[in-house]
Amino acid sequence: MRKITLIFWIVLTVGCAQTADSLYAYANRAVETEDYVAAISYYETILSQEVEHPDLYYNLGNGYYRNGRIGLAVWAYEKGVKLSPRDTDLLFNLKLVNTRVRDRIERPKTIFIIEGYHVLKRSFTLANLLMLGSGILLIAAVVYFVSTWFYIRFRSKIISTLIMLSVLIHGVALDKYWDLSGKKEGIVIPREIEVFSAPYERQDGVLFRLHEGIKVEITQSQPGWMEIHLIDGKKGWVKITDVRPL
Repeated sequence: MRKITLIFWIVLTVGCAQTADSLYAYANRAVETEDYVAAISYYETILSQEVEHPDLYYNLGNGYYRNGRIGLAVWAYEKGVKLSPRDTDLLFNLKLVNTRVRDRIERPKTIFIIEGYHVLKRSFTLANLLMLGSGILLIAAVVYFVSTWFYIRFRSKIISTLIMLSVLIHGVALDKYWDLSGKKEGIVIPREIEVFSAPYERQDGVLFRLHEGIKVEITQSQPGWMEIHLIDGKKGWVKITDVRPL
């Protein structure tokens, strides 16, 4: 169990902060007494107030995991990693709980450079990348103005390198933005679900079955249904209640 920092609560509105703070304290006490059902209820209530924080998802994931809800534990850890992609505790627990996922599909192999790029992109949030790129650009501006007063050897090369690095990082940020805005994912929650060939429930329309915890891409939706894709190319329709969006 981890404590959410005081700064996190300060940025909330006064009324919401008091409610969320109280609920979080109740949830933590429930965890200490191993009443994970109550703890989960408190954490989910906080989320329903549109409050998000990596520690909140970390504790919620732990509660679901200890309660035997693998799919929901994966969902909570995944949500936490989206907010804090370099959090070692979240990454460790996500890796651990994924070993319990029955439908583990190997991602297609790519060349080393491309795989390294994907790792780099996953390791930073969009805000991190924008701040980093802007910071480097600011440093380039400082170097330029300082160099007008003091002689700096290779100043043009330094400035050019910083600008190119800033452009590169902003390019990664743009790629990540496209991923976030154009790709919707979710986690299968029930122990087992049936995937259908069309958005209606018929036994002769079952294509295959999936189990809790597997991540899917959501490509489209209709009332009560959504179409999902797997990384191995399989696709089909599932009930909208079977997948919790990330």
